[in-house]
Amino acid sequence: MMMKIKGQMVGWESPIAVHPGEFLAEMLEEFRMTQADLAERIGISTKVLNEIVKGKNPITRTTAFKLSKVFPVSAEYWTNLQQIYEADKARLEEGVRLASEVKNYLPLLQHTYKQLAALGGSFVSGLRWTEKSFQVIALELQRFFGVDSFEYIGSTTQVAFRKHNRDNLDPYALAAWIRIGEIKAQKTQTVPYDEKKLKASLPKLKRLSRERKEAYLPEIEQMLADCGIVVAYMPLISNTHAQGAAKWVAPDKVLLMLNTHKRDEGKFWFNLFHELGHILLHSKKECFVDLDTERDGKVEKEADEFAQKWLINDFDATIITFRKEMNTSHDIKSAVHAAAKANNVSDAIIAGRLTNEFKHDRRIYAIMNDFLQERIDTVNVL
Repeated sequence: MMMKIKGQMVGWESPIAVHPGEFLAEMLEEFRMTQADLAERIGISTKVLNEIVKGKNPITRTTAFKLSKVFPVSAEYWTNLQQIYEADKARLEEGVRLASEVKNYLPLLQHTYKQLAALGGSFVSGLRWTEKSFQVIALELQRFFGVDSFEYIGSTTQVAFRKHNRDNLDPYALAAWIRIGEIKAQKTQTVPYDEKKLKASLPKLKRLSRERKEAYLPEIEQMLADCGIVVAYMPLISNTHAQGAAKWVAPDKVLLMLNTHKRDEGKFWFNLFHELGHILLHSKKECFVDLDTERDGKVEKEADEFAQKWLINDFDATIITFRKEMNTSHDIKSAVHAAAKANNVSDAIIAGRLTNEFKHDRRIYAIMNDFLQERIDTVNVL
């Protein structure tokens, strides 16, 4: 009796995995042959043959050739049966595991999926959030994150979550934000990271802030790519609170991410130099994620100090000057222009640092507001 190989039926998926040993048992019965007889004919032990019949051992290619000499079927017949069994078994096991993923993790990822779909990129298809779509959605998200299980998502973002302890910080959304940057880095060619060249580029990079954003945004990308750094201008994903991030994606390649959603120029430039501080000063093993909260900890303060030092030559002296201007009601706007020119940076950088320094003084916001009208709203990752 010749059996059809069910797995070859187009569009049909077996609800069970049938081991080829079952077909072998049927063939033994049809040819009125015992397991001991067949084992002796093909030169294997009865124990091994019995384990094949019981589904405990596979039919190897060698065994398949041996069986083709005893029964009127080809070696390919047996190897195909074995391949179909293994494929069906893997598919069914994946189905069980995926069902567990859907149950345990997918509810936590609803916000993330909808945010990714809203970006309009190629990250997810944007299926409706209905039960019949859950397994497909779970697969889409696993492929997006590049993981076999959602269990592995967020080792970095969980640290950020505990560190900042924001009630509405979604660690999965933050992981998605970082993953978008990683995908950008994978697709972007750079030279190997060159620390010496990066340090030499900082003065020119700083001077770019005095140009229009249409000129400096692509120039920043190119300058840092020439140093081995991929710059990702990031879209908004709600409940991430991300301002920027720095991460080594290879031993000789760095990813620098910046939130550019309606970001004023002062914050943009300070965040850029803050992340460069992480790259130059801190461990290559850690992903630094900076959120829109007070920055605590030694490394964050060091990155802040790095940015402040590079953008404003003598910050303390500059602040003293502005305190005098505020107390004597002099022309503070003219003082901003003068400080920006002296430091070879944009007015927005000086204004941004002043609003940060005098954040409890409402007067400063009204005065500095004119310098912070220009908004960065550029994305290069979609």
